[in-house]
Amino acid sequence: MLSHHSKIHIIRFDLRVYEYTANNGIITAFNRRLHKWLKRKYNLKRVGFIWCRELETAKQQHYHYALMIDGHKVNYPHEITNKVKELWQQLDGSEFFPDNCYYNVKRDDYETIQAAIWRISYLAKARGKGYKPDQTKNYGTSRIITTT
Repeated sequence: MLSHHSKIHIIRFDLRVYEYTANNGIITAFNRRLHKWLKRKYNLKRVGFIWCRELETAKQQHYHYALMIDGHKVNYPHEITNKVKELWQQLDGSEFFPDNCYYNVKRDDYETIQAAIWRISYLAKARGKGYKPDQTKNYGTSRIITTT
């Protein structure tokens, strides 16, 4: 994202479901709705994201999510987190937990970039992964091509 935008806005949050599902259809539907709304609302060309599926002590999975968008168009998450909550509840009425964690990252600001990477790296932890059918993914990411 930083190869396309000199400033990006990163929002980190968690999504819980009431019942276990063998696939990630709910996160796919969520992504489609959220990205459509974001692109229309903020006139965005691209939306970056990372999500991971975890299942630990609870009987149902939950998702950790990091959203990355053009920081020149958005620099505070309030309206977006409200929309995230609305969309997630429309899908299955489950819970949304804002992490109250967001970053405004500038391309050459090493310190802020490292802080955001540290926070997002939680999604890569091994614990809680793998409790799913073979064809179901533990992770999903956007595929944004780097520019030079």
